[in-house]
Amino acid sequence: METIAKQTLVNEETLLLLIEDFFDCRKLPQHLLFLDYWMEKVLVNRKHKKYLKASDLSFFSDKFSKLLTVCNELLSDSSEEISYLEECIKIPENLISTEQNSISFYPTYLRKKEICNPILVFHSVFKKFPLDYYTYILQNLADESQSAHAKENVKHLILTFKNLKRLVEACWLIHERSISKNSNRLASSTNVTATDFSLSCPLLLTDEYLTNPYLFVESFFSFADINEYRQDITQWIKTAINEYQRYENPSDLLFIHNQLSQLLHAGYLIGASQLVYKPILNYSKQHDTFGHWLLARMEDQYSIQALSPHYAQNPLQYCIENLTFNHIVKLRVGLKEWLEAALSKSTSITSLDHSYIFDQFEELQRMLEALFLLIVQPALVD
Repeated sequence: METIAKQTLVNEETLLLLIEDFFDCRKLPQHLLFLDYWMEKVLVNRKHKKYLKASDLSFFSDKFSKLLTVCNELLSDSSEEISYLEECIKIPENLISTEQNSISFYPTYLRKKEICNPILVFHSVFKKFPLDYYTYILQNLADESQSAHAKENVKHLILTFKNLKRLVEACWLIHERSISKNSNRLASSTNVTATDFSLSCPLLLTDEYLTNPYLFVESFFSFADINEYRQDITQWIKTAINEYQRYENPSDLLFIHNQLSQLLHAGYLIGASQLVYKPILNYSKQHDTFGHWLLARMEDQYSIQALSPHYAQNPLQYCIENLTFNHIVKLRVGLKEWLEAALSKSTSITSLDHSYIFDQFEELQRMLEALFLLIVQPALVD
């Protein structure tokens, strides 16, 4: 499974490099205009000498073919695995209107769900026609001598050009969210006043955890104790800072990212509602509560390193004052940047603002310690 995941990452890096190169020569409007002129030339033999020189046709036919090939390979490699790229580029629907203000050109051919997740466009494009069809069409259209035969399949050709436009728009969104970071920069600087937590955390908790978020905190620490999570976060930031290093096991990293995202949600609910932890008694034959079990498992070997003495004595107060909605949004943006950088050898977080690097590292440590203390406090009293 790890081999497949690493191969998927290689294809994702190739895709990002191709997308960056694709929009270096022309931006979204110019690519769409070129496709319009190209279609006019094929269907009604209307020539646009400025855009449709023989060299241009050959040049962009090759670029489109390469882009289509890598998109197709990405879908093939990740069909049975989690798509790491998707995790980095998806946005919730209620952020679309906000994102429109940060991106110079916005898609007009995509549906809302495709704007939220551009990878869906790849599935749609290759559901209509296979890769070989697109390659064949592009090669023929680039050859002026073949243009006369185009009218034989007008319906298919129109759909082909439409799919190419949709693909270009999807790749533009990936470019703005994952390469230029225009979309992410806006998300990090926008003053969010909405009360819908899904704005910052698409990994919403189940109904059971929403009712009692402490149940997720218990679940979180049942997978690994606080010392193990500290080691994971330390390794994560080291990898994210190093541009030439990738996280050794991508599956593990995605699991950690998802766990922390949901822990932020649980901590937000605990702080916002000022919930007091009420442990279930008679947790097992040997341990009265989950906190007793957790401390026994750790052999009481833990230390509070990041929390101030005041918050160490009052961890719930830390959640109330620090795990606010706007702060959670900022932490989520930072985690997204960390994830992308750690999954790629060509990206690092060193160019980000300090608050998304070392400040965030310390904040995650404090959050872990506060929620850990809330769980084990009853056992410590005993």
